[in-house]
Amino acid sequence: MANRTIDRGRRVRRGRVPTWLLVGFGLLLNIISALLTNFYIDDATRQANGLIQQQQTHEKLITLIWTQIETVERKRELVLALVTASELAGQPLPSEVQQQLTHTLTYWLSDLPAELTTAHVPELMAALNEYQDSQRERIDQLYLDNLELTAEYGEQMASISRMRNLALFLQMLGLAFVLARDLSRRSER
Repeated sequence: MANRTIDRGRRVRRGRVPTWLLVGFGLLLNIISALLTNFYIDDATRQANGLIQQQQTHEKLITLIWTQIETVERKRELVLALVTASELAGQPLPSEVQQQLTHTLTYWLSDLPAELTTAHVPELMAALNEYQDSQRERIDQLYLDNLELTAEYGEQMASISRMRNLALFLQMLGLAFVLARDLSRRSER
């Protein structure tokens, strides 16, 4: 009986951790795991989803900008065809047509020549080229932003995976400590 002591009528072995302490520690680990999952992992998942939404927004914007570039190209072709036809006919563009073209082109260009004639075509084409180049640069920047978002998303998902693994490990360890109670009851019998 040298290695046993009596504590309020119960036998307790020296150097042995009480079962209630193991169970309490196991429950604490499960609570930490639940909190980790509930707060950190859920928040990180929302942030990762935000990155995906931002990427999708950029992709839609890229598509819209390409459509604008193509539309400007169609307007360029229309202006060239109308100016060429008017020059071949030896008559200036009708004022209604010129007003409509001017109105349409002001969406993309702020400075337009007073008249749409062959003399003003190089100036108009240069302005349209400049607009299209600026839009292509915007597309390039959005594409680069998407590459950065993809890398950031990958890092975020790796972090989420590590945290999920940690939460799972804490749950399993907590469960093992809780089960220690049952195992200790069996060994005392």
